[in-house]
Amino acid sequence: MSEDKTQLFEDKLLEGYEYDGITEYDNPCPKWLMYIFYFTALLAVFLTGYHFGSNSKNKILESYAIKLKEAQTESQVSTEASIQKPEVNESELSSLLQDPDALADGREIFSDQCALCHGDSGQGMIGPNLTDNYWLHGKGKISDIAVSIRTGIPEKGMAAWEERMSEEEILHIAAYIKSIQGTKVDNAKEPDGELVEE
Repeated sequence: MSEDKTQLFEDKLLEGYEYDGITEYDNPCPKWLMYIFYFTALLAVFLTGYHFGSNSKNKILESYAIKLKEAQTESQVSTEASIQKPEVNESELSSLLQDPDALADGREIFSDQCALCHGDSGQGMIGPNLTDNYWLHGKGKISDIAVSIRTGIPEKGMAAWEERMSEEEILHIAAYIKSIQGTKVDNAKEPDGELVEE
């Protein structure tokens, strides 16, 4: 190669070597690219200090605590609002136990939505056994069961169903669950909660 091909624009001589007919040059990086590199290196140092520094760690934890408290307050307000729905007389709800259509509807919805956690016969799997006289929430009344379905049990992983089901569907499931209480099923989960004598 000729000597003039080793010249850069500003008459700077490039350093390089030739091997097997290929010439390699060591060109300096463009200044704008170096400025970006220095900026990102400084930014990395700053962000590391910010996230692992004692001041920001406390701020992040405080922010998390505030958001958690807000979420818990919203959940509590939602639970209280759904519990304060107009109360239906327990004797009126008990009449659902005599309604074969309501029980069939409740069984169908239970099979589709609840059986995954409570078992196809209510024997309990991840969720508690619904066929015995032990209750974790409420006293086993249809209204108590309906409240549990409506609001869910978030600390146990049960979703609130009031947004996804009508009130009639919730009452039908509650009536169905009440109707299987006291039945003998195979592979029943051990009792959870308090024994409720009727």
